[in-house]
Amino acid sequence: MDTLTVKKPNVKATQKEVAGTNGKNAIIIAKTKQVEKVKPTEQEKPEVKSVETVEPIVKAVEPVVIAKPQLSLEQKIEKIENLKTLIEKREKLEASRKKLTSFVVGTNQFNENIVLTDENGNNFKTSNTEVFTKVVETINNTLISKITEIEEQIEF
Repeated sequence: MDTLTVKKPNVKATQKEVAGTNGKNAIIIAKTKQVEKVKPTEQEKPEVKSVETVEPIVKAVEPVVIAKPQLSLEQKIEKIENLKTLIEKREKLEASRKKLTSFVVGTNQFNENIVLTDENGNNFKTSNTEVFTKVVETINNTLISKITEIEEQIEF
């Protein structure tokens, strides 16, 4: 036996709807509609507007709480030593950055010099102001990024 399951809240089925089921067991479903009648003017035909009500589904999301595991005494000491090392690295990088910012680039191209020396004792020396300025900027940006990386690693 085929069963048509339909539900119509607060609405009775018409004889035509029941007859359309061919005598089978049926429950009729209809969408709830609000009908708004508009009074027609003399020149207009009567107009019927239907509005469908839709209720939004809202689910509450609870934040996930992750419990930190308890550290043993040895793990705590190791963490403190790692933090101390990170802090020392940060302080050295900050000192280098402050020393680098004390360089003053002048207009005379022969007042500033950059000397690069490799492990074999080869030297490269330049006094070009543009090269000097770009090298100082690059070193400064690198120091700032390294300091930021270390600061992100410092956690309690």
